[in-house]
Formats: sequence, C-alpha cells, structure tokens
Amino acid sequence: MYFWTPIGECVDFFPETFTPNILTRIRYRMNLLIMRMLSPIFVLSIMLLMSLSPLAMNSNLDESSIESATGPKSLIDFEITSIEIGNQTRDASEWTQPDGSIVEYVMRDETIQINVTFTQAGSSGQPASAEGYLQIWHPIGFIIAEYNVSMLLSGFQSLKASFVWTPSSAHSALDENGYLVGGIILRGIVDGGLADDTESNNELDRYVPVAMWNDPMENGFCGDVDGDSIIDCTNQLQANVPTWVGAGYDSTGQLSNDPDSYGHWRMDDSLSEDGENHWRVSRPGANYASNRHDKLWWGWFTPFDNCNEPGHGLGNGGLDSAVSSNYGNNFCKVRLKGFDFLTLQLVTNAWGEMGAGDQVRLEAESGGQGEFFNFSSQQLSTTGDWSQLVWNMSEIHESAEYTLAFRFDSNSSFSSPGIQIDSFLLFAIEKVPEYTLDFDCNDPLPNSYLVVPSDPNPPSLYCKIKNNGYIDITLRLYTEVTNRSWMYDFPLRIDSNNQVDHDNYVISKVIPALGYMDTWFNLTIPDASGVQDLFWDVWVNDGVTNLSKEYVRLPVSVMPAYSCKLRQATLQNPAATLEPGASGVIPMTLKNTGNQVATWNFAASFPNINWVDNAEIKWMYDGIEVSNLELALTDDITIDAIITAPSQVSPGTYPVTLLASGMSPAQYLAEWQVNIVVPIFSDLTIEPEVSNLVAPADDSLRLIEIRLINDGNSPESFDLTIQSDWKLGIEMNTEQTFEIDPFGGDSTVTMLLPMPYGIVNETYSVIVTATSKTNAQYQKSAQILLTVPQTNLVEVEDLDMLEEVFRGGDDPRTVNWRIWNRGNVPDSFEISFDHFTDVSASAVGLNSGKTPYILPGDSYNLTVRYSFAATTFGDRTISMSATSVLSQTLGSAVSGTGEAVFQVGAQGWITLNPPAVLDINEKGTDIEVIFTVKNEHPTDAQLLRADIERDSDIFFNIIDARVETSDQNFVLEAQATRQITVYLTVTDDNLRNLDENIMNFELFLEVDGDIDKVSKSASVNMFKLDPIEEGPDTGAIAGLAGNILFILVGLVLLIAVLVATIRIMRSASSPLEEISSFDDYEYTQNSGFNSDPLPGAPELPSADKVANSMYGGSKELFEQPPPPPLEAVEKEEELEEEVVTVEQIELPSGAPPIPEEGLPEGWTIEQWQHYGQAWIDQQNQE
Repeated sequence: MYFWTPIGECVDFFPETFTPNILTRIRYRMNLLIMRMLSPIFVLSIMLLMSLSPLAMNSNLDESSIESATGPKSLIDFEITSIEIGNQTRDASEWTQPDGSIVEYVMRDETIQINVTFTQAGSSGQPASAEGYLQIWHPIGFIIAEYNVSMLLSGFQSLKASFVWTPSSAHSALDENGYLVGGIILRGIVDGGLADDTESNNELDRYVPVAMWNDPMENGFCGDVDGDSIIDCTNQLQANVPTWVGAGYDSTGQLSNDPDSYGHWRMDDSLSEDGENHWRVSRPGANYASNRHDKLWWGWFTPFDNCNEPGHGLGNGGLDSAVSSNYGNNFCKVRLKGFDFLTLQLVTNAWGEMGAGDQVRLEAESGGQGEFFNFSSQQLSTTGDWSQLVWNMSEIHESAEYTLAFRFDSNSSFSSPGIQIDSFLLFAIEKVPEYTLDFDCNDPLPNSYLVVPSDPNPPSLYCKIKNNGYIDITLRLYTEVTNRSWMYDFPLRIDSNNQVDHDNYVISKVIPALGYMDTWFNLTIPDASGVQDLFWDVWVNDGVTNLSKEYVRLPVSVMPAYSCKLRQATLQNPAATLEPGASGVIPMTLKNTGNQVATWNFAASFPNINWVDNAEIKWMYDGIEVSNLELALTDDITIDAIITAPSQVSPGTYPVTLLASGMSPAQYLAEWQVNIVVPIFSDLTIEPEVSNLVAPADDSLRLIEIRLINDGNSPESFDLTIQSDWKLGIEMNTEQTFEIDPFGGDSTVTMLLPMPYGIVNETYSVIVTATSKTNAQYQKSAQILLTVPQTNLVEVEDLDMLEEVFRGGDDPRTVNWRIWNRGNVPDSFEISFDHFTDVSASAVGLNSGKTPYILPGDSYNLTVRYSFAATTFGDRTISMSATSVLSQTLGSAVSGTGEAVFQVGAQGWITLNPPAVLDINEKGTDIEVIFTVKNEHPTDAQLLRADIERDSDIFFNIIDARVETSDQNFVLEAQATRQITVYLTVTDDNLRNLDENIMNFELFLEVDGDIDKVSKSASVNMFKLDPIEEGPDTGAIAGLAGNILFILVGLVLLIAVLVATIRIMRSASSPLEEISSFDDYEYTQNSGFNSDPLPGAPELPSADKVANSMYGGSKELFEQPPPPPLEAVEKEEELEEEVVTVEQIELPSGAPPIPEEGLPEGWTIEQWQHYGQAWIDQQNQE
C-alpha cells in the first residue's frame, strides 16, 4: 500500500466511552420494582410463560458456556455478548490493515443492519427480564440514535436483536501508517435491574468506521475516438448518479474537435482490481496518443437546468456547458467542499507507466488553482500488479469548493500503453454542527470556599474548556452570587480568550474545533462583609442559542475577621523622587475592611541596612504625628507617610513597604509597597594646582594638574572641554574622565599648554568645563589665568646636503637658509658662522651683519655663499647662528643655531682607474683614452655621469676631447665594472705647434654619482711633428727682449697719464663728486643712450666649457695677440694684390654660411665655425 502524503499527528477524535442515558436506566429499574409488587399468582403466571420463552424468542442455550464454567455463577448476570453489522442483503465492507487484520466499515447514506446479542450468563433456571439498548454515539459525545428491546431470559439463554441504521455523516480516517481508524460508536446496553449481580459487562462498545464514498468505477461515458465504431465505455445513463465522463482538450484548455472532444479515456474489462471494469488512456495492446490533454470528470447527468443537490449527498455541483453539449445532456461536476471535512483521504489503485514528459494525475481544481496527485511519479508495477495508492486531501483547498478529475497529458515524444486506474474510495471525517464540551475546573466541591471580608486571596475558579466538536464555536459565560447586594460593586470578573470583556457576563472569542480555552471566574469579597453563607453560580452556554452547556454552583462561607486596606490615595509610580537627604510626602488611605473594630499601628519596612539606619518615616494624621489609630467598621481615613532618604544613597529605585498592623486581638497586617526613586545627584568640585600661570611663548609644553572630586551619589564620568583663545592650542590629556567614585572619590587630569611661538604677550582666560556623561545638563567650570610675557626666540633651519656630494675646489655655491622669528614681537637677528678652516661661508644681503626685522611667526630666507678648499675631504658642517637684537637690549641674548651638513670629496663608493700613459705622435679624430670605473656599493646600483675636466692645458694643444655618448650617463649595478671611453681629436697643426718636442699633459675625467664623486687623470705624451734641434733658443731670447721693451714703453705711458690727470684736477672749476658705491645705481632709458645691443666677438675664457667642448678650441686661439691698429690693417689691405670675396672663403665642415656683409667685426673663421650659428640666432631674435 502506498501513501502520497502521510496524515499528520493522530488527532483524538474519539473520546472515552460516554455514559448511557441514566434516566433510561432508572425508568426500567422502576418498572422492575413495580413488577415485584404484583401478586404472587401473577408472578407465577409470568414465570410459566417465561419457561417457554426460548422457543418463543428463538433463543439458544449456550451449552459451551455451561460446560466451561469452573466457578460459582451468579443467578442473574446479563451481558452484551457481541455487536455485528450487515446481513445477507448488505454486508459491511472490509479494509485490510497493514498488519493483515481486517476492519469492517460501512458507507455513509447506506442502510445497514446491526445485530446485538444479549445473554443471561447467570445460572438461574428461572426467566429474568431485562431491557436491552443499542445507542449510536458520535465520537464528539452526542447520541445519534437509540433503540431498545425487552427480553425475558433464563440462565445461559441469549437474544440477538437486529436494528437498522443509516449513517448520515462519514467518520473514518487512515493514519500515517495506513491503518483505518475512527468511526461511529455502537454501544450495546443491558439493564437487568437490581437482580443483575454484575454490572461491568452490561455495556459493550464497537467503533465502526463510516466511509464517505466508494465507487468501483464500473460505469462511465466516452466516445469513439479511435474510429472503430465501438464506444469503449458502458455509457449507461442514470440521472443524478455520480459517474465518470471523459472529455478532450487542446493546449489552450478548450474542448477539442470531434471525435477528440470525448478524450482518450476508455474502459477496459480485463484484469480489473475492483469489479469488471477499469480505466486507461490507450487501446489494449497499443500506445496512447501524443499531444493530448484529456480529463475524466467526476460528476452526474441531470435532467434539470441546475446542479442542485439531487439526493446523492455530495452537495451542489457545477454545470459544465461544454461537456453537456458534447454528450447532449446537462452534466454537473461534483464540487467537494473542503470546509466540510476535518480529514479526507482518497484511495485508488493503479499500474503501468508513462513516457518521458507524459503524466496521469488526479487534479483537484478550485478557481483555476490546481492541486495534483501524480500517478506518474509513483513506483507502479508495469506487469499488471495493482498498487493501492492514498492521497491525503485533508489540506487541499480547505476553505473552498473544488472539482476532481483524472487528467492525462502527453507531448509529441515517446509514448507507452500508459497508466490504468481502478476504484475510487473516500475516507473522511465530516464536520457536524453538534459539539460537546469538556469542562474541567479546580473547584473545592463538595466543600465550600471559606472567605473573609476583603479577602486578599479571593476565590478564583479556573476551568479548562475543550471544544470536542469539529466546528468553531463561541460560548456565553455568566457568573453571579446569591447575595444580590454584592453585585452592586462588581465583585465578579471573568477572564477568557476575550481580552476586552472582563465583567460577569462575557461572550468568548472563537474556540476552534478540538481546541481549548482557559477561563477564570473570579470572586471578590466586599469590604466589611458580614458573617454569612451564600452560593456562587457559574454558567457556560452556547454562544448562538444560549442553551446551557455546563453549570456549577459553589458554596461560599464568609467568616468573622479583622482586616484593613492600606492604599496610596493617588496611584503613581514612583511614589516619590528624593535626592540624598531629601524628604517626600506620600498620601495614603486606611480603611477598616473587616467586620470587627480594631486599632492599627503604623510602620515601614526599608529595602536595605543603609535605609534602615539612615532613613526616616513619620505618619501624620490631621497635621499631628501618630503611631496608631482606632478604626470603627467601614471607617476610611487619609494619612500621610513622610519619608526622608539617607544622606548617602546611590541612585536607583528603592521599594519601601508601608505597614498597618492590628493591635491584639486583631492579628492582621496590611501592607502597601511604594517605590522611591533616588535620581543621580551630580556634585563635582574642580581644583587646579595653580590658578595663575606665567609662561613665555617658547613652544615648550607646560602641564597643569587638575583634581576632580565627585561629591555626588553615583559613579560618574565627565566630558572635558576647554574655552580659551584658539591660538593657545590648549587641550586636556583626555576628552573624558574615567568613572569617579561617589561620595568624595577623586581623579586627576592634566591640562596641556603647548605655548606655541608667536602668542601675543597678554593675560588669557582659560576655562575648563566638566559635563556629566549621565546628565548632560550638569556642568561645572573652573578658570585659570595664563600670562604670556614678551618672548624673543629664533629658530634656524637645519640643512641636509648629504644627498649630493661636493668636490673640493669647485666654484662657490649659494643656498637659501631660512630663519624664523619664534618670538612674539618683531625682531632682527645678527648672523654668524662657525666651520672648519677649509670651508668658506658668508651671508649675502645683510645690513651690518643683521637681518631685516621679521614679524612674529614669519621667516626670512638668507642667501649663504659657501665653498670648499681643493684639499677638503669628508663630512663638513657649517653652523649658522642668529642672535636676537631685542634680547641683547634686555641683557639676555637669545640665539638659535642651524647646521648644514655636506659630503666633500670621494666617499669610496666609486673607483676610477686611468689607462697607461698614452703617446700621440700623429693626428687622429678618435684617439681612445679608456678609463675603468667600478660601483663599490654592496647592494645599490648607481646612476653615474662622466665628463671631461676642461681646465687642463691639453685643450690648448688638441682640437677636442669628448666622452663616448653611451658612457656619459649610465646605471652601474652594485659591484659592477665598466669602461668609459674618451675620444681625442688631434690635427697635424696641433702636433706641429707644440712648444717642445715632447709635452706631457693630464686629461682629467670626472665621474659623478648621487652618493659620491671621483676624478682621475690620464697621462698623455704628445710628440712634435717637426722636432726642434737642441741648442740656444733664439726665439725665446727674442721674446724676452721684446717683453723688456714692452715694459719700458708701458712705464713711460703710465707716467704721462699721471701728469695729465694732475693737470686736469687742478684746472677743474669745482671738485668731483665722490661716488662711494654703485649699489643703488640704475640705468634709465631716458638718458638718450641707445641701448640696443650690438653683436660683438664673444669672449672665450679658458674655463668656458662650451668653447673647450667637442666643438674644439686651441691654445693658440686664446693666446693670439690683439689685432693691429686700424691704420696697419688698411695698409695691409692696400698691399693685397686681390680682394677676397665671401664666395671665395672656404668654410670648414659644419660651419654656417657667412653673411653677405662678411664676418662680424673682429671674428675669425675658427670663431665663426663654433659660434656663428649662435650669432645668427641672436640677430634673428633682435
């Protein structure tokens, strides 16, 4: 057996056996008593007739019972021997349980015979009369039907009485394991009167499940879809009888065209599970059709135009006009009501399989929403063995109506013979309108409630009410007492599932089927109630009809007692809010609620020892302090309780119990608890270590410790803020304190005063404020006065020049060296330097060695010129000191010093090795001089730059020297070595013009890196082409004589100039203006002087790196004598035989063309070769 969805947890639909109608029993027992009072003759006559009763009653003597008796038997002992159902005409149906046992069940709306066997199991040979009953009970607890029979049986005789009953509602279910459970209770009862010795066997119950519907699917309707002129269905039309009707649909849900409009469902009369016929979607031996959407509807044909309930018990249906038109009769679909069932299970049988993507399903459709049981997904036999399948439909469309149909869907792919279906059995538990209640209460019956006036623990009747029915219900709850005077003060209250109604008459909210409701019936005893006995009545009635369901009467006895009631006059929580040591008044009322006169003492109970020792309470009545008062019956007074909180108490809520205790003989204590709230009480003291501070603005941090004392009642932390001139930059070492203990606890914080440079000399107010973290409204402040005097301070910048390496002997350089006035007044500073003797440093632009006045906080960039001697090597430091001028006038010089650190000379990170001595005895354009360089750094690569030092005398004797382009800049890895090639260009003229036959020159190569500089020279020997023979040097002698002559002529000219100057000075009409300085001299264009620059022959100093670069140059060029006087030039030109034109001048390679007007005045061809292009560019710019 297969289950599609197991039933949920088993619900107890079947309460314990219900007691039979007791009134019926009493009625028959009274009849027996009357019988015994008849005359002996009448009794004897009856007994003679009873002796023949076995024949008359068609009863049997149970011989086996007689033979098996082993003990003494009662004379009269009636019992119910058995309850059987069914007869030859209609027997009960059978269900096979999973364990193989058989359970009988009956069908709803089908009449069934019930046979009850009554037996007189006693040993008396005399006939005894009894009344027999068959009661049919619903498991909810109400009686459905009752039958009775009278009998007169002797010992061991029995009577089988037959009764006919038609079930009107289904009550059956399959549990999660497939067991059939539930059912209507058939209860047999026998009443043998007082003579019946044993009553334990006078009743017998049997549960009989009642199924809702059983259809073996033997009849149905379809058409001739396959065209063989045979309709494969019974098509026996029976009006208003549910049957199965086929219909075919296309993919849109519309009825297909004839003959497919009938669908492909058909009947098969071979190998059915239940009866002769079953249903399938293909012909025997063939596969089903493709692209089909066919349904087998459950419904009925009707001759009427509506689908009202015709008597089959399934309710109203739904008319399907399309199917009706197809079959020519009105067709109504069965519409099951989901809301009519507590549980519902469908049992059917199937076997076979479907092709991929095809399905056979049972569809429950409501409002376009379908729920399905898919036969295709079940593990079915494919060889004809039927499988029993169960679909639990209990939760299918629970609150709606729905139709049922077997649905066949196929696509265009593979097909098969399909799945075959047989039988249609519904087990259900239908909802019925009747219900019963379980009313379980904690009443003290048979005893009564013992109460006192104003009982502090009044009676409260708790009842757990269970709805045994299958429908939702409401109840009317009512309670009252027999003393009507109590009802005026509303002493009764009902608490139920109705949360908004609590008086003595309440209509409950819905109690769901099989659900519970907790209910409390509460009784309040009025104040000063006299000693009395009364009754408390409770009713539980139906919420709609108001018919009584349950009733309880409870006795209540009021006892004599002393009591009073102590209450706040006005309810409020907290009753008072008191700061430490504060007092508050709490108005109270005291009422004598007992039925005796008594005197009451006043007191209070405090929450802890601190309150006990340090708090106070006073009771004031009419302005007089009292400790007790006497109250007569029903007296009700107002009295004030005055509470004073301890002086040291932490914040919080403190319960204080106010007491009124009876003075003997009144043994009663009334109490009322009030809550006293002690709020957080903030009280902070701020104590700085100094309140006046004098400190210069020298950028030196000052600290002021501040002590914070918490005199409040709670550990508190505080936010700290500073109010002061923002330029002071004052702040606290923390923005928030840690928690400070209450009642005098302290903490220390520190104020940080950075005293920044430049703060104006005056007195400042500094306010520190502490704000409570707990109560932001509480703040406490303290003031500190800070006085800043005149401050003279200077700061000199430190220069780190170590990123560059300097070479000793280089030209002086300059650097900007910054000086800051860190004081708070404008000031000037004297500058001085300190350094080694091989270092030179001086300031540029000072006035008497002083800087201009610098505003506070400003700086001045001082230009410093520095250089290093040629022999300087290693780290060097230049210290520059600046001394405040104003501070010297105050008698306390203030100065600042800064240092500049340099690296001078080689540092050992580069090794440069020159080649061997190079001999040059012939011309060449690329004579190689190869140096070797190595990076000595252990880990870092270096970017190196190589160039020729041009101060060497060799450049007067060669055309050019240049470094190979690829060797001018390169990266050399750590510990790597490479060569640097220098090319020399030497002409024959260079060699021919040598002063000596052999001349030695040093060619210096400089290699610079970021962390080191090195310079090495290569030795070069140059040989004269035409050596001079050894002997007296006539040229030298002639030159010496010329020099002596030149000096003599110069002395004569000098004397002449001096004489002329003296004469001019003496003849001057006024003295000359002495010009002591040209520093302020400025040239102005309005002098009439034409300032347009005129091109002239450029100077070629020996240190000019451009002139001595690869463009060439020679010593002869720079040592040429000055040009001769103009007259001599003119005479030489006149002597020339031919005038040389521009076109006739032969230009060297690379020289620009000569202008038409010729070379600039004083220029030579060699100068034009190297600088002609620059002269042309200058003329174009002008």
